[in-house]
Amino acid sequence: MNTTDMALMGPTAKKAKTYAQSLSVAFVLVAASASNAQSQFSPPGIGSSVGAAADNEAMEPAGPVPWLTYGVDAGVGESDNVTLASRDKISQTVATTDADFVVKEQSRLLEAHATGDFSYLDYLQNAYGSQLIGRFDGQGTMAVVPGRLNWVVQENYGQAAINPYVAVTPTNMENINYFATGPDLFLRLGGINFIDLSARYARAQYQTSPYDSNRGFGSLAVGRYISAGASVSLNADFERVMFENTLVNDDFDRIRAFGGYELHGARTDFDVDLGASRISQEGPSITGPLAKVQLSRQLSAAAKLTLTAGRELTDAASSFSTLRFATTGLSGIIGTAPAALTSSNYTSDFASLGWQYLLNRTTIGLSARWEKDTYSSQPQLDVSHPGADFTLQRQLTRGFSAQLVGRWYRSDYPNAIITSSTYSSKYDDWLAGGALTWHHGHGLEINLRYNHSSRVAVLGGGGYSENRVFLTVGYRPRPATGVPTAGAP
Repeated sequence: MNTTDMALMGPTAKKAKTYAQSLSVAFVLVAASASNAQSQFSPPGIGSSVGAAADNEAMEPAGPVPWLTYGVDAGVGESDNVTLASRDKISQTVATTDADFVVKEQSRLLEAHATGDFSYLDYLQNAYGSQLIGRFDGQGTMAVVPGRLNWVVQENYGQAAINPYVAVTPTNMENINYFATGPDLFLRLGGINFIDLSARYARAQYQTSPYDSNRGFGSLAVGRYISAGASVSLNADFERVMFENTLVNDDFDRIRAFGGYELHGARTDFDVDLGASRISQEGPSITGPLAKVQLSRQLSAAAKLTLTAGRELTDAASSFSTLRFATTGLSGIIGTAPAALTSSNYTSDFASLGWQYLLNRTTIGLSARWEKDTYSSQPQLDVSHPGADFTLQRQLTRGFSAQLVGRWYRSDYPNAIITSSTYSSKYDDWLAGGALTWHHGHGLEINLRYNHSSRVAVLGGGGYSENRVFLTVGYRPRPATGVPTAGAP
């Protein structure tokens, strides 16, 4: 459980809005799955967020898939630089209560996948007020007419930076919530032809930034199955975005048209979309190419390779709703989303490559990613984000397991106008850490972890370094049915 590691980098201290109603959707998804599932539990994690690991199918054990993975713990930690200052560092003792879970359910009438990772933090020397922070990503699909008509609910909740040029502290973070719901209709013609229709209502909420919006979305796909595992399609979708604050935001329409090809084999999944996007709003319209390639290859029983690359026109709220991997990577450490400095659309070029290895007692994960965001009318906001991370987990004995993690992430705003010596327009964020976990009995877990984080300012100021250590005691049930675990000796 590593939400606390993010937390010391700062949950927002502002209470402008409450998100209890939005977060309740998350637990509705979990409860809906629970009503259809059997009482099985997954194995304990190894010093990292179970949500991040269990969300990766290549890292899951063989055999029956548990419907629920969860853990809770409580403990205390120490930071030698809680304010992430370049000088005049302040130490702080932090009490934490953590909870994480993964729900996976698939039946004739319900399919759900939800991950959550939350921490309640109490800064004992009152550097900041108590905070509840974390990330939730979930989607539930209920069959109204099995095989023909489904109803979908999606929920994404987490934190993002407010000012990207300074350290992410409690005064520089906000909550963001994205909720969407609507029907999917599937029509099959002659056995090999299909027509798919979708409609969504979505709501994006920002705790501090004035970018709250209501969204309407519709899509049409007409296609043909060309083999048992392959299909081609022509697709079109339309999205209308309406902002609450129209003084600083312009409503816009986004139209996309593209051709698609999907291939699902025994060891390979391949998906490619090629087409164009158009943004219509006040002022000149924007048209740009749309391209996306996704490749997943099971190299062996233990190794899996994934590749994603593409270009698209998007906006901050849409990007946040699909941001889980970017904020966790393979290390399992939850980070904050990039700052949303505008609600305007931008061109996003991106690529990521991941390799995972799981065999007996050892799990290894390596990933690299790159993204460049270009704003046609606001070049001062252009930014690129290369990064890489790794994780190494090892079951040392039946009771002890260990983990090493590392992460590098660069932010480069080449056209930013910097007005303060404490701001930086180009910087590298580094993290290295390790954890030792002792498991006992059915679910007792004691975890000791250490992380060193730092920011190296390449252009500007605001660099820092921080060390933090946490000791927690928790409960994480082992499988109730004897399902073999990935780390079992």
